[in-house]
Amino acid sequence: MKKTRISENQLTLPFFSAQGARVVPLSIEDRTRIFWSVTGLFLISLMAYIYGINALSRTAALRQNLEREAMTLAADLATLEFQYISLKNDVTIEVAATRGFSEVKKPLYVSRHSEPSSLSLNTLER
Repeated sequence: MKKTRISENQLTLPFFSAQGARVVPLSIEDRTRIFWSVTGLFLISLMAYIYGINALSRTAALRQNLEREAMTLAADLATLEFQYISLKNDVTIEVAATRGFSEVKKPLYVSRHSEPSSLSLNTLER
């Protein structure tokens, strides 16, 4: 049978050697302060963990909604581009004439090397 040693300094922390050069006993108040400090740290860590999981799940749901909306907008854009191309291919000279457009006999071009004193194009010389 093994002998168990019981001494009066069982609740002390040795800060030097095990031979007992210096020991500091822990009082009941110190132990309760340590307990509540560790408990408070645990609760703060738990709350930070719950907040992190909540924020992660909210951003994941938001990202999923944004991706779904982006796919819907991309599909709508593809439909509009197809409609634009089909309408563009249907335009002929006859359709333009019925809408009031006419062909210009003498086109007017703007040159980069015009007179330095003029700020606009003079259209009176047509």
